[in-house]
Amino acid sequence: MPTVQFNSAAFPLQENESVLDCLLRHEQKIAHACKSGVCQACLVKAVDNDATTQAQKSLKPTLQAQGYALACQWVPEQDVRVSLPALDECAVTVSISRIEPLNHRIVRLVLEVNADGQMFPCYPGQYLNITNAAGISRSYSIANHYAVDQCIELHVQHMPMGAFTGWLFTQARVGDILHVRGPAGDCFYSNPTQETFPMVLAGTGTGLAPLYGIVHEALREGHQGPIHLFHGGVTSRDLYCVEALRALESRHPQFHYHASCLKAPENLSKEDQQSNTVEVGALDEVILRHLDAGSIAQTRVYLCGAPELVQLLRKKIFLKGAKSSHIYCDPFIERRVSAAA
Repeated sequence: MPTVQFNSAAFPLQENESVLDCLLRHEQKIAHACKSGVCQACLVKAVDNDATTQAQKSLKPTLQAQGYALACQWVPEQDVRVSLPALDECAVTVSISRIEPLNHRIVRLVLEVNADGQMFPCYPGQYLNITNAAGISRSYSIANHYAVDQCIELHVQHMPMGAFTGWLFTQARVGDILHVRGPAGDCFYSNPTQETFPMVLAGTGTGLAPLYGIVHEALREGHQGPIHLFHGGVTSRDLYCVEALRALESRHPQFHYHASCLKAPENLSKEDQQSNTVEVGALDEVILRHLDAGSIAQTRVYLCGAPELVQLLRKKIFLKGAKSSHIYCDPFIERRVSAAA
């Protein structure tokens, strides 16, 4: 059987085994997440050999020309040698500009590109792979338009066992250097013919980040159709950007913000009880109460959050009459990327 040479060692491949699975089976540390070729976290470089077409087909031509490939999509038929990506070749250097709390466990992370003209094109709703100085990588959705703001905004939730968030919430400081690669994902606003189709956007937790960016982009481009954004949490404490979204709603009559939580009304904040602005119930139930049966076939739907929730929402909204081609979501929503070193 062929072998994979990596870190000065050779590891035998099993039949029809990918480079990624082989390295993980031999307990090698390599960044990975979806294993389906979507997140592009498992980027490797072919050394003195060529990667398969399948392993390179979703990469940008510039990365293909440099010999990069996705380890999860590379099933070798002969001995191969690979190395981890050289960050100066395939990533953009950024620095932390701001870290500010959005709620009790989510922060806004703002990054500045360190050299003019180096940032690659990206759209709100897509996601980036980020690597810190320790080689720990994670993927996060983009919450703003870099070309407009000249910075990158991400919303990051503290995960109890998360290596990257453990570093970010306890050790990261303004000025720290990171490297970003990407973008990936097809969940973003596109309306070149200026149609007035309705939009429904729904998510929980930091699933709001890409939706937040998509809404702002649609409004910036003058979208005239109705836009309904649904954000859910277990309690009202899990919501964030509430004031900003309500202010946006007051300025744009076509935009409607729907906040919801699972807990009974007595668990809502006093302000939310008084204003009656947070609906109670599961997110799918709240959305179905507001869907317009007369326009659902023309509606563009954007879904973000845990995989189980996204699949549930996708199914229920499709059964209500939405076209499958009009439903956008990342195929791999939870992008838990392991350390590369």
